[in-house]
Amino acid sequence: MFQAIKTPNRPFLFVFFCFLSLSLFAVEPGTRTKVCSLLEPGVPADYFLSRAFREQVDGFQSAQRRKAEDSKLSFERSVGFLDSYHSCLKEVGKEPSALSAETQSLNYLELGNLEKAWEWSELATGKSPEVTKDLVLLQTRIRIRQGELAKASEVLESSLHLFPNDPDFLYLLGNINFERKNWNQSILYYTALSFVIERRDTHSKYKFLTAKALGELNYKLDYPKISIKRYNEYTNAYKNDMEVLFRLAQIYFVLGDFKHCRMYLEQIREKNPRDIDASHMLAEIYFMDSRDTAPIYFATLKKEKKIPKAGIIFYLYQLISGSNEGLETKLKTYIQENPGRLSPRIALLELAEKEKNPDYQTLNAETAQYAYEYRQYYTAEKILRKGLSEINLKENSDEEKTLFYEKISSCQEMLGQWNHAVMSTKEALRLTKETEKTFRLRFRLAYLYLQGNLKKESLSVSVLSETLKENPTPTHYYLRGLAYFQLEKYKESVKDFSEAIKLDSKNYNYYFYRATAFDKLKQFSDTESDLKTTIALNPNASNAMNYLGYLYAEKDMNPEEANQLLNQAVSLEPDNPAYQDSLGWVMYRKKDFNRALLHLNFATSLALERGFEDPVIYEHLGDVYLAKKDPVNALQFYKLSESKRKVDPNKDLTAKIKKVQKEISE
Repeated sequence: MFQAIKTPNRPFLFVFFCFLSLSLFAVEPGTRTKVCSLLEPGVPADYFLSRAFREQVDGFQSAQRRKAEDSKLSFERSVGFLDSYHSCLKEVGKEPSALSAETQSLNYLELGNLEKAWEWSELATGKSPEVTKDLVLLQTRIRIRQGELAKASEVLESSLHLFPNDPDFLYLLGNINFERKNWNQSILYYTALSFVIERRDTHSKYKFLTAKALGELNYKLDYPKISIKRYNEYTNAYKNDMEVLFRLAQIYFVLGDFKHCRMYLEQIREKNPRDIDASHMLAEIYFMDSRDTAPIYFATLKKEKKIPKAGIIFYLYQLISGSNEGLETKLKTYIQENPGRLSPRIALLELAEKEKNPDYQTLNAETAQYAYEYRQYYTAEKILRKGLSEINLKENSDEEKTLFYEKISSCQEMLGQWNHAVMSTKEALRLTKETEKTFRLRFRLAYLYLQGNLKKESLSVSVLSETLKENPTPTHYYLRGLAYFQLEKYKESVKDFSEAIKLDSKNYNYYFYRATAFDKLKQFSDTESDLKTTIALNPNASNAMNYLGYLYAEKDMNPEEANQLLNQAVSLEPDNPAYQDSLGWVMYRKKDFNRALLHLNFATSLALERGFEDPVIYEHLGDVYLAKKDPVNALQFYKLSESKRKVDPNKDLTAKIKKVQKEISE
């Protein structure tokens, strides 16, 4: 879906050619000495360099005119002239310059001699007094042509701190990592690029490519709402991209938003009436979500001759038309062959209901479970409520009802309906008489009290305390420890996490959360110990690596270990804004201000992409700009940090603002 990776060629050096041409005639009379055995007396060695440049320009121009043979001959002649130029330099004890080496590398790249191209680019790098954008991009192109995408990424990343806002660097890094299927790394660079485009280059050639890339990446990484936002930015300019319209329909299907799903599928049908996939997907959506209008849509498909003679669309059409003979067997066979489809399961459930199948309740629960697993929470709840209405007609069915209410509560939780989820869980608790179910439902109720905007930590503690008297399990102590932590009762929190550890000493989460409570109590050695234990138990515990690395940085302790921990955390989750912030802070402490800004800007752009702004990141940016003797930008970020703080004003931040304001006024 992405454009081929291309970078701009080096600028044509017409002015330099003119200068070189004039220099051939600048020799004073009587001084026509032989400067190179390959040249006539009085002709400088730069003659060969000038001819090499001219041939290279001809090579690029021929390539643009699609004259491959002429282009190849020009690049070969350029190589020859540069070889002669370097021979002349050797005769007087000189080596190739950075410019001539880079030019020769580019010649070999165009000729497909990648080994020679890399050798000359390395020589150019060694000779160059500073890292240049053209040379970095040249080496990147060579690595890409070699198929060494990881090495191409390394070339760019090693110099990114020198060109932190360069769209070409960020686009290439996003694209390369996408090709390597490093989705988290790719989203990091594309998000940073979007940030640059929005603030510095609103007419960038990468604007819509970046929006499309972020749409796909956020879809892959399960950020569907951000994916929709980015795809919509893209479709504002490219309204007829059927691939993207179909992807939007898929995302809305995953979210259970059938209304918008239908809208995009209908757009595809309107723009491309021959699109069978969109027509068939729309048929399944109508069947599952809009049974009143489904017969009309299926009649339209019949008229358009888009109903096949077999398969799920045909079976759904049979059910809607009332042709149920042999349909149960066909649906069961189809489900067995296609276990990932939801519509045939719903069709089989509807058929069972119509035919009064005695296994209806079992089938209802199974179908709802599949809908839940496919994240169709509205559909799952609707199925469960229909099953519950059937059970209500039975006597002595309280335990069955308990299971249905518990599952309905799970659907409501996933939909963010916290109060409804609590009510359903309470109803399940009221109905059950079984001890194990009671313990499980109490745990769930206590968990729900801590979620969303309920903020009923005290009720959570009360429910868990009651349960712990009868059933002291590590998970109950752990959850109560979290509740105490939210209540800022850190001593009680530590005590409960410790009890959980006594009962299950191998669970790394218990140590991590006890470390956070120890940190609030200013017990650094205990915090450090628990974080190290977390990492020992789980070598991929990026949260513990970030926490410990940041603590070390804050206390100016173990700088190398802090750097190692944070780099490891970032390598595990490169698109985590908190980790990028921590790494930026370590770079600030090391006085590596360019790299600090790079990572802090990554953190800012990632946080904005996820829909929040972190005042800590803004304050860190202010600190870095102040260290770089840029009080204007420092003040801007300090004030931004102050405006985003939801708690009482930070005295240290207020003092910084006053100090910088005074510095600027003076």
